[in-house]
Amino acid sequence: MSAPGLTHLAEVGSTNDWLLARAETLPDGHWVVAQRQTAGRGRRGRVWNDGAGNFMGSVLVKADGPVQQFSFVAALALHQALAAATAQPARFALKWPNDVLLDGRKCSGILLERQGKALVIGMGINLARHPDGTERPATSLAAAGLEPPTPAALLDRLAPGFARWRAVWADHGFAPIRAAWLERAAGLGGRIVARLGAESPEGVFAGLADDGGLLLGLDDGSQRIIHAGEVFQLQGEG
Repeated sequence: MSAPGLTHLAEVGSTNDWLLARAETLPDGHWVVAQRQTAGRGRRGRVWNDGAGNFMGSVLVKADGPVQQFSFVAALALHQALAAATAQPARFALKWPNDVLLDGRKCSGILLERQGKALVIGMGINLARHPDGTERPATSLAAAGLEPPTPAALLDRLAPGFARWRAVWADHGFAPIRAAWLERAAGLGGRIVARLGAESPEGVFAGLADDGGLLLGLDDGSQRIIHAGEVFQLQGEG
């Protein structure tokens, strides 16, 4: 990427926080990447592993409409970049709402945060290292036997890919994004459990609703739309 649209930082607390603090003055589409992140976070306040050689970056989006759908835009761009960098597209899959899986294990996460009309999309990718002992098994490209690209080389694929998928969303709405995401979805048609705090309904992962919610096919034949929660595939089923 050209320098005007990219800031490199040796160390930062959080790339999302850095962009949010400058959202009013920086242009739409500006990226920030860091070699080290001391206060990175994932969804629900989880700490995101700060592993040397991993990708830690965020992009600023100024757009109208249902911008929560940018989690799917970002996921498609991440999947495409990782598949191209490794020439192993079949080993990567997308997990609702915003993870990329490698051989069924989490290798990347996405965090959307808003401040006024600005949306910041943070992306963390386990290229060289991954955390141990997580609730959801994690991996890295290196641990999976793949030659990891450098963070800079990955960004060279990720940034233009994000711009292309964003243009699809802007020109044609969510429908083509939804279709492309489902083509890469993990566990579609299989049984899952959705942890929603006080309840954990089980059913079949039946697809995505028109707004990006997960369609859960219940055992009584009805469907429920899940908009927020943790989803786990039930082993040995589906």
